[in-house]
Amino acid sequence: MLVGGALLAICFSLFLLTGCQSAPTLPTEDRVADFAAIKSKAASVEMLTNRVSLEATRNHPFEIALHENASTPHDRAIVFIHGVFSDSRMWRYLCWDLAPDYNVIAFDLLGCGESDRPDPDDVGPTGYSPAALGRDCLYALRQRLAHLPHNTHLTLVGHSLGAMTILNMWADSATRAEYADVLDRVDSIVLLSAPDITSNCRRKVFEEIDKMDDVRMAFADVFGILKRRVTLATIDGVADPNLATREEAQRVIDILRQRSTRRAGQAMLRQAIPRSNEIKEQIVSGYANVKPPCLIIWGAQDDVFPTEMGYKLADRLPDAQLRIINSAMHGIATERPAVCANLLRDFVSAKHASAPRIIILDVHPSAQHDPAVSAIASPTK
Repeated sequence: MLVGGALLAICFSLFLLTGCQSAPTLPTEDRVADFAAIKSKAASVEMLTNRVSLEATRNHPFEIALHENASTPHDRAIVFIHGVFSDSRMWRYLCWDLAPDYNVIAFDLLGCGESDRPDPDDVGPTGYSPAALGRDCLYALRQRLAHLPHNTHLTLVGHSLGAMTILNMWADSATRAEYADVLDRVDSIVLLSAPDITSNCRRKVFEEIDKMDDVRMAFADVFGILKRRVTLATIDGVADPNLATREEAQRVIDILRQRSTRRAGQAMLRQAIPRSNEIKEQIVSGYANVKPPCLIIWGAQDDVFPTEMGYKLADRLPDAQLRIINSAMHGIATERPAVCANLLRDFVSAKHASAPRIIILDVHPSAQHDPAVSAIASPTK
């Protein structure tokens, strides 16, 4: 009972320090003008969920969920791939904003959201790696493209691990060859906060999350520590605290609270970056195969990965533009969705060809109107 007694003592001390304090109250997204304006479009956007079996690639009937708008087919489909400890809900503002003009497809990666959530032990040591997750997405896309017009162009959009997953589709020669029919239809890529795998991407917070077992999480949940910590992290995760919403905090709480999504996220963290420097260099050298033009979007105040990674990635890709949003952090899609949507629209139009390679977007941190309107584009060297 020594271990149990020690654990109880640690938990009790945590309870005294943080459990008795209530979580700050966050506004709902309806009370934030920027988000309410976008959410008002949701009434006219019907999103359907389709599930695709991965048995042909995973040798097990796991299913992956894709959330799609039910509008008349457009000539472009924008495909969203989320990152670690996330799901398709992180793209909700962009989907609502863009759905009237494009087909939108938002993935729940395996282990996340409404997709199946196999235990990491059941999918092997690389089952939650960017390579495996990318093949899942490409296979599912191949099935869904059969229901869209043959002239449909594809834009892939990824955040953090999702951006790594997209880059790996071209960097890995086997994946590139197997899914050439899908990749050939991709004519543009948007990468939000894509980490540089050759740099130190392992953060202390990732190590803490990796150690969070069922007992600790249950204790933190029961005594309100989980809610408080996530609420504070949500506030700290935006440049303007007024943009921290109750829905975004609850989304993260749901992911951490459920054992299946938490363990999948922990596996993704462990498998995201190869340990071997040789393998890292092989992947990065494969970026030369990324032929579609790429738009890299970064928050100047990103608290996870510094902007230097964005500059480095722009130099490594054959055809890349970099956009830095000055008043934004790591979760750009949920913090500055109107800016991201406008950048994406411009990028898939003819405008991007003549645009400066690097632009800094000056967005006032406390703006409560559409931030894309007040953005000032400043070309840099």
